[in-house]
Amino acid sequence: MNIKASLVNYVDYNIWVTTQLVDWLWEQSDEMLYEECRSSFTSIARTLKHISDTQLYWSSMIRESPTPNFDYNPMEVDVRSEMDKLLNEAKLLADYVKDNGDDMCKRYLIDSEWFSSNFPKYEYLFHLILHTTYHRGQIVTIAHNVGIPNPPMLDYNFWNVLHRQTK
Repeated sequence: MNIKASLVNYVDYNIWVTTQLVDWLWEQSDEMLYEECRSSFTSIARTLKHISDTQLYWSSMIRESPTPNFDYNPMEVDVRSEMDKLLNEAKLLADYVKDNGDDMCKRYLIDSEWFSSNFPKYEYLFHLILHTTYHRGQIVTIAHNVGIPNPPMLDYNFWNVLHRQTK
């Protein structure tokens, strides 16, 4: 499998895993999604907001679109809206990667208030995928702690085996 095919595989996984997470969370009560729990972010809603914001940030870098402004520590989170934004951005990013696969090896300079880097775009994509994986795991742990049962299987290899078997 070449790099372009691997990148398409990762963005397809990102859509699938985001759909699994959102479908599961959508069935939960707002009370459970906003319930406080010790973690990097204090609730599923806040963790989901962080995933949504950072995916949008990295996706905008990869797509070379204007960097969005958002509140990194909002007092209020519209969790249902964040679920929609998360899934929509995953699809937008996947479309970009599929249409611009060769562009993913191009270096892209980021010079922000936090860091400066000049890596190939696929490195930023890998970071986006790994970062969201980390925080999805936190959401599952928070869910266990607040009493939300039956998290879906979100594992990359699980998806990859199923995906490749159906081709």
